[in-house]
Amino acid sequence: MRRWGAVVRYAALVAFFVAAHGVVAGQVGAGGATVVTEQTHGDVSLKVGAVLEVRLEANHTTGYSWVFAPAVNPVLMRQGRTAYQEHVSGSTVGAGGVEVWRFKAVKAGRQGLQFEYRRPWEKDSPPAKVVMFTVTVD
Repeated sequence: MRRWGAVVRYAALVAFFVAAHGVVAGQVGAGGATVVTEQTHGDVSLKVGAVLEVRLEANHTTGYSWVFAPAVNPVLMRQGRTAYQEHVSGSTVGAGGVEVWRFKAVKAGRQGLQFEYRRPWEKDSPPAKVVMFTVTVD
């Protein structure tokens, strides 16, 4: 009986860390997409035809949004427009949300994805954040 208590405590601890750190690389999201976030580190691997969903924390009330630089000869093709999902926080003014970017793996190869969090009118200012992923498509 004592052994089950340790297992339950361990499972609760793992659940806490997963919830605290958000989605991890390789997690499957809606529609079978592989989901990555700002906390994802390292390479991401996909098969041709797979969908990659990039979820980045943002707060559009500040004027900031994520900007993506398209690659030359890409292995990933952007799917539709970027979606912005506000965090459910009641009636909190200025609450942030998440920008959701979707890409489809169209051919084998390797591609870097770089996102910059910036205000579009501040062209000469450095971005507030930069997030990079390296995607390998088999």
